[in-house]
Amino acid sequence: MEPQAPTKKKRSLLKISYYIALHLLSAFAIFLIITALAVKFKWTNTSGNVDINNRYFSKLAGQYGKDLKAKQQNFDNEENLLLQKIGLLAKYKPVDALKISAAYHQSKDLFIAQRMFNATSLLLKANKSFQSELKVLKAKKDRTSLFEFSNYAVWNTFCNAVRKDKAAIDSAARIAGVESRMIVMCLVGEQVRMFNASRERFKQYVYPFNSVILPNNRGYGVTSILEHTALRIERQLVDKNSKFYPGDYFYKCLNTTDAAPGLVVDSIKAHQHKTIQRLIKGGDHFYSYLYTAFLIRQYQAHWQREGFDLSYRPEIVGTLFNLGFDKSKPKKKPEVGGSSFKVGDKEYTFGGLCFEFYYSGEMMKDFPITTQPFTPVQELEKRNKVHLDKVEKAIASSDSLNSVAQEAQEAPVQ
Repeated sequence: MEPQAPTKKKRSLLKISYYIALHLLSAFAIFLIITALAVKFKWTNTSGNVDINNRYFSKLAGQYGKDLKAKQQNFDNEENLLLQKIGLLAKYKPVDALKISAAYHQSKDLFIAQRMFNATSLLLKANKSFQSELKVLKAKKDRTSLFEFSNYAVWNTFCNAVRKDKAAIDSAARIAGVESRMIVMCLVGEQVRMFNASRERFKQYVYPFNSVILPNNRGYGVTSILEHTALRIERQLVDKNSKFYPGDYFYKCLNTTDAAPGLVVDSIKAHQHKTIQRLIKGGDHFYSYLYTAFLIRQYQAHWQREGFDLSYRPEIVGTLFNLGFDKSKPKKKPEVGGSSFKVGDKEYTFGGLCFEFYYSGEMMKDFPITTQPFTPVQELEKRNKVHLDKVEKAIASSDSLNSVAQEAQEAPVQ
């Protein structure tokens, strides 16, 4: 007979394996039961901690309700304060200041930016220097601009009047290829000087009618162009020998037949000129802006011939506009100046005021600073073909009518 020991050994191993598997399955079943009970009776839940900034969060949440709606009445001051806060944050954390600034410019929502700033400020609450400067900033009442001329109440009235002329200004700028802001800059110099020196006239004309002033004692048009300057501007559009000659394109832009004789109700000899009639045409300041643009373009032509460029020198353009052709002397280091006058307690020169306005940001949306203050002539010829054709037809029609009238006068009486 064969020995039975190996068979008993196998049975013993099977029995042990069975009990091990049974115990493992039982243990797993018990684990599942306990887990289910723990979930059911919330034995695994933790009590959690209250955030250290909880009270601050609640305060902020309450702030962005009706309080902010009330502040909309003083939106400009709130916006100014926000920008100052962002500037302060940039001193400590420029990356976060840039993010808030970008969010504000994208959303155009003041309250979103305020909330973002307050959240950032919370993370700097331990920074005593930042919190101290922020406290001073909030208490500060000065919301004025560094550009003092823009802090007067009449300035906003004036800006509204200029915006009414936007279409005429943009048309003149497009035709002459001169940045609209440069044209407005010269207007600002003349008008600010005028309403500062003639406050009663400013109240008489600008406040009731909300329009720019037409001067009657120095020059013509809203930019106060002198008679001899206006006539010289026209001559230099066609005089190829002039050092101010801007190019063949420009003389085609001016409709020399256009005038407003019906508006001339006085005996002033200068008003009989079609040139002056164009400048004094009531309610329509297009020619004031066009002659201003021509004048600026002629100065640019003169300086370019001598190897200089006025594209990024608004203060020199303003100075030349004020002083006249005889003071145009191209050189590497030109002087800024012109007529001097006071606005409030500050003394200005014409060129200095032009410089300040140009870079002040005032009326920037309507008359922006561009990268190309003077448009190349080749581009102007293509862009303004419709206008050039219109002028050409008007002049041809006028010449034809004049010819017919002359023939009628010369014809023998039957």
